[in-house]
Amino acid sequence: DPDTYNLRDLDLTSDTKAVEDMKGNRLLLFTSDWAVRWAETHNETLELSEFGNI
Repeated sequence: DPDTYNLRDLDLTSDTKAVEDMKGNRLLLFTSDWAVRWAETHNETLELSEFGNI
């Protein structure tokens, strides 16, 4: 559940951006596959999912 994560507590790369869409969904934007793997490795309880173009 995205609401359970405090973004300040996540260990992310410096180029990862936390944003909120127009519907209030919290999103993490990554610049590379490596940054995604870093987030998954350094935040064991973090569950990521992809989203597509609407």
